[in-house]
Parts: sequence; structure tokens; C-alpha cells
Amino acid sequence: MAEMETCLTDITMQFPGTRALDRVSVTFRVDEVHGLIGENGAGKSTLVNILGGSLPPTSGSIAIGGESVRLKSPRDALLRGIAHVSQEGSLVAGLSGAENILLGAEPRRAGVIAAGKLRNDAAALVKRWFPQVVINLAEPVASLPVADRKVIEIVRALRGDIRLLILDEPTATLPAREKEQLWSIIRSLPRQSVGVILISHFLSEIKALSDRITVLRDGRHVVTEAAGRLSESQLVDLMLRRSGESGKSKEQAAAAARAEGAVALSVKGWRAGRLQVPQFHIRAGEIVGLIGLTGSGHFGFARSLYNPAGVHYESCEVGGRAVALHRARTMRDMGVALVPDHRMENALIGEWELRENLAMVHPQHAVLTTGVLSRRREESEAQRIMRLLNVKAHSSAQQLNTLSGGNKQKISIGKWLYGAGNRYKVMIFIEPTEGVDVGAKAEIYAEMRRLAGLGVAILIASSDLIEIETMADRVIPFVNQAAGPELTRAQFSESAFITAMSGESA
Repeated sequence: MAEMETCLTDITMQFPGTRALDRVSVTFRVDEVHGLIGENGAGKSTLVNILGGSLPPTSGSIAIGGESVRLKSPRDALLRGIAHVSQEGSLVAGLSGAENILLGAEPRRAGVIAAGKLRNDAAALVKRWFPQVVINLAEPVASLPVADRKVIEIVRALRGDIRLLILDEPTATLPAREKEQLWSIIRSLPRQSVGVILISHFLSEIKALSDRITVLRDGRHVVTEAAGRLSESQLVDLMLRRSGESGKSKEQAAAAARAEGAVALSVKGWRAGRLQVPQFHIRAGEIVGLIGLTGSGHFGFARSLYNPAGVHYESCEVGGRAVALHRARTMRDMGVALVPDHRMENALIGEWELRENLAMVHPQHAVLTTGVLSRRREESEAQRIMRLLNVKAHSSAQQLNTLSGGNKQKISIGKWLYGAGNRYKVMIFIEPTEGVDVGAKAEIYAEMRRLAGLGVAILIASSDLIEIETMADRVIPFVNQAAGPELTRAQFSESAFITAMSGESA
């Protein structure tokens, strides 16, 4: 049995001022999918980064197949049979699927890459691991569906003699139909003697796929148990130590405290390619949701309100003022902010420190009248935002890449609040809790409601219908690149949303 196990014993990780892991012990097997869950900042990412060789633990031991090992780098972990597919992805967009699969191990003849053999070898790897999957490996990965890109990442990770595959939020950005394909792939791996460590904020996914589940909380091991013995509500309790007040009563109190004001943003005759919106408005203090099937136009409309390249319109007003020169910088200066999806591609720089990311939109806040950057002012404002959003990090000098997904999303929101005062009238959120656990999700929702309570108009485009039902005052469904009749809160239900998105009358 020992040869099938990877054992972590008393793993402790101490950062300056923060103990990210405190004597955590857990065993992973090659014949199982092992779910790893915990609230934002619970230590999940730190634990798998240690197992993947990216971080040396402060103390504790790792044994693989009964042999004590030291994993000094990701390459060292790979040689020991441990591969890590991160949440953010690591494909080279301009290379083909085949080139990405064999990146760094390309077959060569006389020092030149053998293109034909590269394509054949990549196709053979896909067929070996996932014979049911069909992907055009000659296409640049940037043009492939997100699910195909994730499969390519997994196949690349399985290139060697792998015994454990770490999957960090593998379905966070996938439409529901594409998740089924990846679920089937994940289930197939233990049958081929590759254990899976699955991190996901979808508790239903963890329950459906895992054989065992480990819960972390505040850097400590809470429980490891067979998945069938724990309900979703029990998992939430173990993760959060919930207080007595229900989430529903908090939502109702927050909604009651908000008062809608004057129109913050309005457009008429909005056209961008096939997208058509005859008219749209959102009021100060209002939360409006946009929903739709993949490609229906709700995400495109949300993006175009901030970055209107190629948009034609009859009128556009922000805070009652007409927008004459309509481009992203103009909209920002008028008081419109965008928190986009795919934060690491569209919003943040992983190699920068937290304070550098936070200062990205308003760097002038920390510049003195003499034109000199004040490090003290920059640090003070970064700390203020980190406290406001409860960012779990040991300092503002910490590199962004080391944070969990939930904390990264808070930084993506926080950069608009840094040095902004009451600058923004409208904040547009696209997939605001993408790849975020249940605890961070609640904190992000609370921040949105706080902003709405201050009179900011909040627009949310999301594929999470529960999120929309939880947050929105009214909802606009999109069908075939056109806005449909809106739904008021009294009409909200999952069935009503699905009916509206399909183009049928509610």
C-alpha cells in the first residue's frame, strides 16, 4: 500500500508575520481523486505548491512510496511523478496545441524541430490518455475552446511518468457543457494509476468527483473523510465555522439599506458587430445582472460599456453627462470601472508586488507635489485596501502569484478603490467570483453591496445563475446578441432565467 501513497507529515509554512500552514498531515493515493477544499487563504495553494516543488516548507516531511524526499523545484517534483496544472494556465497562446504539449521536449533531427514527428507524438499522447477526446492540435491554442486548452495542459503534465496530478480549479472558466468532458477525464485518471488532487470552489463538483476530501481551515488540517460521508452543508460548516446569522437575512438587510438614485449610466441604439441593445440604463445604488448562454452577447455588452472599440450608438451618458469621445480612458475618467474575467490575463501582473498591482490604475495617488513617488503613501494606501477587502497576505510586498485565487480577485477589485475616493459612479464586474471559494465569494458579494450602498451602480455579467439571483435587483437576459425583456426580483428563479436565456417568454 505504501508504494501507492504520497505522505505529507507535519508540514509547516511560515512567511514573515503569517503561518500559512501549521503542522498539516495528509496522504494522497494514486487510485483516487482527492478533493482539497478550504476558505480563501486556508492554505490550499501553499500546500500544493510545496507538493509541486515550488515552495520549500519551513518544517515537516514528504514521503513518496515510503521513501523520504526533498522537492527542491517543480522539475524535481516532476521527476518524482508529481505534476501541477495551475488555475491560471500556462499555455503559450501563439503556439499550436501540439507545440504546447511537447514544449521543451520537441523531437529534433540534426538540431531542427521535426514538425511531423512533433504532431504525431502529441496526437499519440492525447490518444493514450484520453482516446475519446478530439482536438485540432494544429490550431493555435488561443483559438481553441477553453475546455480543449485545459485538456492540452493536462496532457502536457502527463508527458512523463506521473503518479499525482494536481488540478487547481480546472473547471472554473468552463461553460457547463464543457465541464462534463473534463469531469469524465478526471474520473478516468485513477483507473490509469494517476491520482488526482482536485482543488475546486464548486462543492458539488468536489462531492461528485472525489473519493476522499480534505478540509483545511486557517492553515490547519480539519478533517480527511470519504466523500460519501460528508454533505455539502457539512463541508461549508467545516470550512467556515459559520456564525448564526443566515446568509439570506444578511442579503435582505443589505438590499433594504440601499436606495436607488439618479441614472448613473444610460445608452441608446448601442451596436457592436451583431450585438444590439436598443436602450439600457442603471441607477446609482442599483445592482443589475446580465445573463445568457455562451456567445449570447451579455459579456460582450458589459465589456463594450467600458472599452467601446467598434461601437456605434445614438447616445451615451454617464452621470447625466454625454460622452463625446467614447473610449476606455474616457469612460474611466467619466467614472466607469471594469473588473474583468480571466484576471491574470486581463487585470493583474503576477510577477509584481501587491502594492504595485493595487497602484496600477491610480499611481498618481502616491506621487507628491514635487513629482517624487512617496513609498510611505503608497504603502499606507495599499494596506488600507488590503484591510478593507480582507486580503490574506504577509505584506504588500508579497508577489501576486503567491496568493490564492480569492485574494487575487480582491486585488483585481482593490486596484479600482486604491486612491479613488468617490471617483467611480459605475463598476462593471464580469464573472466576479471566477475560481473563488465560498468564503471569498461571500466577502466579494459583501463588498459589492457596500459599494452599492454608497451609491455606486453595480453591473454583473455572470454565468453563475445563483450568483445573479443572490445579488441582482433586476436581470437582463441576452439571446443571439440582443437584450431581451428584463426580469424583476419578484420573477427570479433558475427556471425563469433559463427560459429567458433560451429566448422563450417567461
